[in-house]
Order: sequence, then structure tokens, then C-alpha cells
Amino acid sequence: MPPTTLVLVGMVSTQVGAAVAEELFAVTGPVGAVGLRLSFAGVVLLVLWRRSLRVGWRALPAVLGYGAVLTSMNTIFYLALDRIPLGMAVTLEFLGPLAVALAGSRRWFDPVWAVLAGAGVLLLMRSDGPVVWTGVVFAVAAGACWAGYILATAKLGEKTSGGGGLALAMALGGLVTPPPGPPCCARPCWPPVSGWPCCRRCCRIRWNSKRCGGFRRGCSAF
Repeated sequence: MPPTTLVLVGMVSTQVGAAVAEELFAVTGPVGAVGLRLSFAGVVLLVLWRRSLRVGWRALPAVLGYGAVLTSMNTIFYLALDRIPLGMAVTLEFLGPLAVALAGSRRWFDPVWAVLAGAGVLLLMRSDGPVVWTGVVFAVAAGACWAGYILATAKLGEKTSGGGGLALAMALGGLVTPPPGPPCCARPCWPPVSGWPCCRRCCRIRWNSKRCGGFRRGCSAF
């Protein structure tokens, strides 16, 4: 497949995946959705590339660094999606790879494309309602992580062959991301993480042994 086609397919896959993941936030929370995504992807990739999972000790820092950047990028981006529209979050995040592309460019015409992309950012920043600026900060931070992700990908490609390094990094990201908790703690918690400790604090869930071992809820969302 030509590179342009690969880029277009990757863009469609990324944005459709983000739109679907956003629908999970009411159930899992942003961080819980990241955990599900990385865990399932890690399992699939480990199965597909199980024959190339052996990496040398010299490649281990590249694998760990790639996994850390990948997990951070997805987590921060999903936190942005929880606060601002998808188009705005994706556009702001795109500033990261754009900066990397400009830094590595040697053609005089490339800054023209950067100006056009910047104009697109300004247009998509327009909103009919108030903008949650914490979401904007998260989106810009996700863009910085995306820039680091590009550099980490290049380093991973130098140190490993096949998809073994990617599979290990993805599985590592799934392991370090908190698992999704019950639906009631998807949004009210701060820090924005899912899980039982947070849910106990936010919703005051109490064990009710008199009702067949069920939960007696302390918030309407549960």
C-alpha cells in the first residue's frame, strides 16, 4: 500500500476509535477506557507476534519508553475528550506531530502548510458554548506526548524487529493503567481515575448482605 493510503487509513481508524471510546466514558470513565483499549490490544498483539516477543536487554529501554509514552498519550487525550469536543481535541493534539514534521523538514514550502494547519486549528477552536480550558490543556499535552510517541516509535524500530516490541509495550500499558470501576465513579472523581477506592469515596457504596450480597448505592448514577 502506498504511504498516503496508510496515513489515511490510520487517520480514519484513530478518529473512529476515539469516537467509539468516548461512548464508553459514562460506563468506564476516560482512564478505564484507556485500560480496556490497551489491554485488549496487548492481548491481540501478543497472540499475533508471539514468535517475535524475545527482545534483547539493549532494546528494553526503548520498549519501556514507548509503552510509557503510548499510555500517557492515550490517557491524557481521553481526559481531553471528556471535557471538549472530539474535533477540537484532535486538532489541538495534531500540533505535536506537526511540530515534529516541521523540525525535521528541509523544504522551504513546508511552513506554508504549517500556517494553513494553524488556521484550521483556530477554526476548529470555535465553539457554540463555553470551552473547558482544562480540556484544552489536556489536548495540548496529548499533542506533546504524540510528538514523543513519534520519536519513541523510531527508536523502537531501530532496536527491535517485527511487532514484538510493540506487543510488549502495549501489554505493559494495559497492565499499568487502572481498570474500569463501576459506572457511578466514571465522572465525579478527582483525580480522574476509575476503580474501587475512588468509587467508595464518591458514591459511598456499602455492602448490603441482606439483599443477596448486592450493593446499596449512595448516588443516583449507580
